[in-house]
Amino acid sequence: MSEPVIVGVDGSRAALAAVLWAADDAARRGCDLRLVHVEEPLVFGGQVYERSPDDPVRKEGERLLAEAAAVAADFRGNVHVSAELLYGHIVEILCAQAGEAAATVVGSRGLGGFAGLLLGSVGLGVAGHAVGPVIVVRGTPAVVQGELVAGLDPEDAVHPAIDYAFEEAQARGARLRIVHAWDLPSTSVVARIPPGLDFIAQARQGHVHDVLSPWLKRYPDVTVAESVFRGNPIAALCETSARADLVIVGSRGRGVIRSAMLGSVSHGVLQYASCPVAVVRPRRSSS
Repeated sequence: MSEPVIVGVDGSRAALAAVLWAADDAARRGCDLRLVHVEEPLVFGGQVYERSPDDPVRKEGERLLAEAAAVAADFRGNVHVSAELLYGHIVEILCAQAGEAAATVVGSRGLGGFAGLLLGSVGLGVAGHAVGPVIVVRGTPAVVQGELVAGLDPEDAVHPAIDYAFEEAQARGARLRIVHAWDLPSTSVVARIPPGLDFIAQARQGHVHDVLSPWLKRYPDVTVAESVFRGNPIAALCETSARADLVIVGSRGRGVIRSAMLGSVSHGVLQYASCPVAVVRPRRSSS
């Protein structure tokens, strides 16, 4: 694969965990690893200037990149690692880089975050706007579970998260658990539904299996479990995340403000999942 795995570096523990995750993913994919550190540019009189080679901010950025590159090389020595020091707004830079990446990886909370927050503004911004897979890493699991979890809404027109989930499961030799959660829409509808809801659950299970059929045929070596729950999809995905190496969700956020660009399910899973989370937005059509 020609596209690299890109990872944001800022010197935080979360970012170093993201570097380890990204190096492992690049090794599995057989692609390069690109480390990116972003600094605010010098602005004087409305003009943007690149920092000089001896500028303390530039030298610190170069040090952080060198440290991260050494960590990646020690962890996965067979991966080619490159580093870029860029100037601008970190979310905008990483979103622009994501267009040419196999995956974009960030830590859950960088140096600028508040201690009580589980997800920082960078992770939220990149996951909400970048195309392709964005992985937000919160620590590194001590034990490999050998299972990935992917959320599925069978009513979606496209399923980039399911594409990514099967690719990752095959590359890892891992089990893939597909999770779909449903509930009754309103009290007025509930009043007309018979007490027994088994027929709804069975219909949902059949619909999920039908939607997955093309992937099941395309990836016969991937072991797949289909879990259909009645209830909140965030709760279902976060509960299963305790036994997973990665949770994968799509994002249908269509709002015009930053926080609304991330769907409610993907936002909730990013906040509360027990393992790294991949948010997969469709890549833009070339047409």
